[in-house]
Amino acid sequence: MVAARRDPAESLPALVRFVAIPLAGALLFLLFLHLGFPYDRLAERLADRLGQATQTQIRFGELAPRLSLLGPGLETVGVRATPPGGTPIEIERAFLRPAWSLAWLRGRPALHFDLTGVELANLPLAAALPGASLQGKADLRVDLVFGGETLEVGTRFSARDGGIGLPGLLAQVPFTSFAGELDYGGENLLELASTTLEGPLVQVLASGNLGRGASVADSPLQLDLDVTAQAGALPALQAAGLDLGPDGHRKLQLTGTPARPEIR
Repeated sequence: MVAARRDPAESLPALVRFVAIPLAGALLFLLFLHLGFPYDRLAERLADRLGQATQTQIRFGELAPRLSLLGPGLETVGVRATPPGGTPIEIERAFLRPAWSLAWLRGRPALHFDLTGVELANLPLAAALPGASLQGKADLRVDLVFGGETLEVGTRFSARDGGIGLPGLLAQVPFTSFAGELDYGGENLLELASTTLEGPLVQVLASGNLGRGASVADSPLQLDLDVTAQAGALPALQAAGLDLGPDGHRKLQLTGTPARPEIR
C-alpha cells in the first residue's frame, strides 16, 4: 500500500504556516512598496495641502517612512515654511503621522507633527503682538484638525536658552526654559495655557487668550501673569511699567489689544 503523498506545506508547523509565512509576505510587500513609493510626489501634495490650510508656502526635504511608538509616519530633514511677506521659518526635522483624535469619527482628518529645531526668531510674533520678539530654538508638538470652518491647531512647545522681548522693554529678557500650550481655531483666536518662562532675571507663569476681532491687532487680549523677578531686574521692569512688590513678586493682567496693550 502506497502512502498518500503530502503537500510539503502541510508538514510545516501551524505557527509557521498561518503566522510566519503571511507575515513574511506582508513584510516583503511593504519593502517593495517602500522601495518604489513616490515619496517626492507625496511630499509635494502634502506641502500644497498644508500650505493652503495655513496660508503658508511649505517645502519639505526628502521624505522617508518611520515607525514610532504611536504609529507609523513620515519623517523629513529640512523644512521651510514661508508666511506671506514674512521671513522663512527653518525647521531641522519633522515627523508626521495620523493623530489619535476623535475628529476622525466626525469625518475630519487630523495630523500630528513633531518639529525639532524651530528657529524662533523667524516666527511672525510681531504680527500678533507688536513690539514682541523671540530668540532661540524650540521643539514643537502640533496637532492639526482639518475639515471645519477654520483649521484647528493645538501646539505644545518647549524652548531653551533664548530670549523674549515685550512692548515697553528696552531689551530682551533671557530665559533658560520656556514651555507651554498654544491653541488656535476655537472660540478665541488663540488660547495660552500652562506656560512657564524661567531665566536668570525673572520667572513668569502665564495663561489667557486673544479673542476674535476685526484684525489681530484689534482683538481683545486677556492674559494673566504671575511674575517673580530677581532684585537686579526690578529697575528695568519698573521702568517698563511693571510695578512689582518689594520681594519682586506680583500677579498682573495684560489686557487691551495687541496694538494697545494695558498692564494692571
